[in-house]
Amino acid sequence: MKMKSFALAAVLALSATAAFAENQSFTVPLTGPSSVNNYTAGFNVEHLVAGAFEDTFTFTPSISGLVNGSLITTSFNSHDNINFKSASLNGINYVFSPTGASEFAFSPLQFASGPLVLKVFGIAAPLLAAGTSIAASYGGTLNVASAVPEPETYAMMLAGLGLVGFMARRRKKTESAAPAALAAC
Repeated sequence: MKMKSFALAAVLALSATAAFAENQSFTVPLTGPSSVNNYTAGFNVEHLVAGAFEDTFTFTPSISGLVNGSLITTSFNSHDNINFKSASLNGINYVFSPTGASEFAFSPLQFASGPLVLKVFGIAAPLLAAGTSIAASYGGTLNVASAVPEPETYAMMLAGLGLVGFMARRRKKTESAAPAALAAC
């Protein structure tokens, strides 16, 4: 009988912890393109209850290229701290490299094809019981060096190829007309 009670208590404890896990989803617009076809975005999240979380960020428009970014969290006390566990971009796991007391950079630089979906996993206020009211937040950046030309670039390339083709055809007509003109003299 005691074993059943213990098992029931363990199941209830695990389900209570899972009940306080926050799963949030956000759509974040990328700013750009810059003059060198780069994009960037900043984002932030607030967590109001302690416990595990999974935050999902979908970046728009759909861009492909080399991606890097960072996450940062600060707090007045350890009770409202956020511990990052991992992050993945389009299923590619990132290793956090510490750049400061509570700042992490995504490394190494990765190529990713859009749409870009970043998932951040962590624990808000790990010293408190799950579900406890807190005020914790973090922010981040994502930078994309786009490897895919914009439609305007393709249009300009096709116009240039058309112009080169026109000039080659014109030169061919001029060259074939010159021997005929010389023969007539």
